[in-house]
Amino acid sequence: MVLSRLTCAIATMLIASASASADVIFTDGTFNPANYSQTASVGPIVGSQCATCGNPGDGLQFVLTLAGSGAADLGFVNNTFSYDPLTQGAITSISASADKNLSSTIPNIVGFGNTFRPMIEQDGKFYLAAIVGPSLNTGSKGGSTGFNTISQSGLVAADFSQFNFSTDTFSSGTPNFAGDSMLFGLGQIFGVNTGGANVETAAYDNLKLDIATVPEPSTLWLVGSLLPVLAAIRVARRR
Repeated sequence: MVLSRLTCAIATMLIASASASADVIFTDGTFNPANYSQTASVGPIVGSQCATCGNPGDGLQFVLTLAGSGAADLGFVNNTFSYDPLTQGAITSISASADKNLSSTIPNIVGFGNTFRPMIEQDGKFYLAAIVGPSLNTGSKGGSTGFNTISQSGLVAADFSQFNFSTDTFSSGTPNFAGDSMLFGLGQIFGVNTGGANVETAAYDNLKLDIATVPEPSTLWLVGSLLPVLAAIRVARRR
């Protein structure tokens, strides 16, 4: 009877340990400005919460207004989307998704790029992944893609590249999935090559980031320390 109770207690502890290593999921469908910090930016781009541009309701909207050709970038970091690999366990992969609607006033364009860029901030540096969505094709008065869910599972550190929002340039750095604490968000990069005035708009909603992890060190220690006890119980039952 005592051994049975002890076995049940250990099993309960192991179940609790397993739950400690479950995925961490961040979601946002309202984009409350109080939760976000903006990165530096290049170009005449403005980002803000929009009460009517989501899918449905609130959304996060990036608007670029140009007199001609140009490029622009801007990122939003959610200060509540915080994860520390050193205490919560190293990240094995990240699955990311968002609903995005891309529009342009440029007439008669075909195959205009449409990319969702989940973002990591770590040690003051920014890292972007690129998940390609349906291209934008416009008519004589411009047009939009409508909302599409753009997603990818199993993103690893090598899928994120360091990006400088002040210079609109990528470099070879990648985040450390087993390193210092991170914040998450999304970035928008516009690159427009046209001779006329135009407005580019990217609206986002229903952002989701699923952080898959390995157990934190304390969980691994607990499981390891219980293994000899379970072995002893098994031997005792055989006697």
